[in-house]
Amino acid sequence: MKEKGTGFGGFLACFFVSLLYHFGWALATVALLIVHFVKGYPLWFVFVGLGIWVISALVSALIITFGNKNFAGPYVKQDNINPYSKSNSDFGMGEKK
Repeated sequence: MKEKGTGFGGFLACFFVSLLYHFGWALATVALLIVHFVKGYPLWFVFVGLGIWVISALVSALIITFGNKNFAGPYVKQDNINPYSKSNSDFGMGEKK
């Protein structure tokens, strides 16, 4: 299994998934944009809705990545002690006898 990375890719993936999860705010923003063009409501309502969508996704992504990095613990390789499973040497991998 791969060890935990220190790159920025995990945060970006989490942020994009959070954007999809909070997509209801984007739909509300589109509705506000339509109301702006039809009824003439101020455009700043659209920007407030867009800001709420992006900020809520950003905060949830930051919380998830912070929790993953700080509470997951280090990667520790464990030995397979299951008596019913085959070892790596049975498949021709690992230690040779």
